[in-house]
Amino acid sequence: MKNLKILLLLIISILLSSKGYSDMKPYDGEEFDLISRRVRFEKTRIPGSGYVQRKPDPLNVLTKKLVLKGKKYFVKFGLERTIYLINEKPRKFRDFKTHLFIIDINGNVLAHSGNPLFVGNNMMNTKNSIGRLFIQDYINKLHQVDQINYFNIITLEDNIQYIYNFVYLEKLNDNMIIGAVANP
Repeated sequence: MKNLKILLLLIISILLSSKGYSDMKPYDGEEFDLISRRVRFEKTRIPGSGYVQRKPDPLNVLTKKLVLKGKKYFVKFGLERTIYLINEKPRKFRDFKTHLFIIDINGNVLAHSGNPLFVGNNMMNTKNSIGRLFIQDYINKLHQVDQINYFNIITLEDNIQYIYNFVYLEKLNDNMIIGAVANP
């Protein structure tokens, strides 16, 4: 009998409480604007994957980051292993349109993540598409300083100057140069 009374009281309380809650309306409208920003964000947030695409760095920053990555490998593994890794796993040493390379002071390409056909060739007298001896430029500029970050400009028929590429160079030692080139 005691259990029956408790059960009856429980049923009555559930019925009364559910009727009281059924009169409540959803929480939005003018009252919704008065609550704090944090609670409003929690109420309106749409669940998602949480993935946020990173924005690419400017090309002059990409070149420097890629050279620093190559130098870390040089310090950790040595020259021979770094050259091997750049040539065998070039995708690891590319970022967007930026390529890493290692050349010696005589213009021999030891490693290149952008074009494996350059490896093993002497490119001292090779001209790029705008007619410059680019390897000679790299070596001459690094004789003056230990590192350099610059860009090449091309002027077309309409007399407007365009950036041709970004270049970042550093000396690995007295005989080796590590660099990265980014094409916009």
